[in-house]
Amino acid sequence: MTQGAIDAREFRTALSCFATGVTVVTARAANGEDCGMTASSFNSVSMDPPLVLWSVTKSANSADVFRHAERYAIHVLGSDQQDLSNRFATRGIDKFDGTDYQRDEHGVPVLNQHAVRFDCKQWAVYEGGDHWIVVGEVCRIDRRNKESLVFCEGAYATTNPIRTTNSRDQDTTETGSPVDRLLLYNLARAYRQMSQQFHAGVRDSGLSIPQWRILASLYGKVSRNMQDLQDRTFLDGESLSDSIAGLQQEGLCQLNDNGSTVSGTDQGHERVRHLFEHGQQQEQAAVGENSLNDLIDQLAEVVKNTQSE
Repeated sequence: MTQGAIDAREFRTALSCFATGVTVVTARAANGEDCGMTASSFNSVSMDPPLVLWSVTKSANSADVFRHAERYAIHVLGSDQQDLSNRFATRGIDKFDGTDYQRDEHGVPVLNQHAVRFDCKQWAVYEGGDHWIVVGEVCRIDRRNKESLVFCEGAYATTNPIRTTNSRDQDTTETGSPVDRLLLYNLARAYRQMSQQFHAGVRDSGLSIPQWRILASLYGKVSRNMQDLQDRTFLDGESLSDSIAGLQQEGLCQLNDNGSTVSGTDQGHERVRHLFEHGQQQEQAAVGENSLNDLIDQLAEVVKNTQSE
């Protein structure tokens, strides 16, 4: 491997392979203004004393506030708080307007909904390139019984346990355990096992999972606007732009209308055609002699009946 200048887009893509939790950090500025931002660069430092760290880009509007704040709160978000994460990652808005929060005894705005909250006092601040590395001493922990939100490969995700064994000798229909007859349990197992098999084929074809989602959404050389494509691929804006730039260099998609829409190409269509065929074969093999269309219709009904208002 040759050494040289690291391409920023490639660096971000490589870093996105490391799954992180999602946090919102809040503090009160010296002028009394409430400040908050979304941060995924959160980690533990020490057990004695209890120290944690996170980082804030120097160009952030609230960078100076967090550098000099004596107290702040780090909220680990729950899996149902994607909107809150997006809100606190957006510039130029009142992030606390309509947000459920209160102030603690130090005047720090604290969110009332979270998976875990770490109340911290400033320990140290270090310079780290274009970021400030902020180290805090944890003074109090507020933990809720809530599943945490995860961010990986440019998309939000949730944490699900992975079985340590995949023995075919286990017949889950005759174990006598009620959980084995729960739809949710079997959906989770089916999704994990099928997605592992299918995604292995995607990666063997030389595509990343985000690239596959983009090309699959553009299959048939259709055109989509950026917001529609972002919704379909579950990618954040920056990750979507990076992936599209790489695919366009290979001729697999094409930006149109000054970058507001993306369309598929002949090369992109052919690149994923065999993956669609492979996926259909895999699905038919999974359902055996049962009707695949009937199963899809039943699952679509489950999706419709469980959607949030």
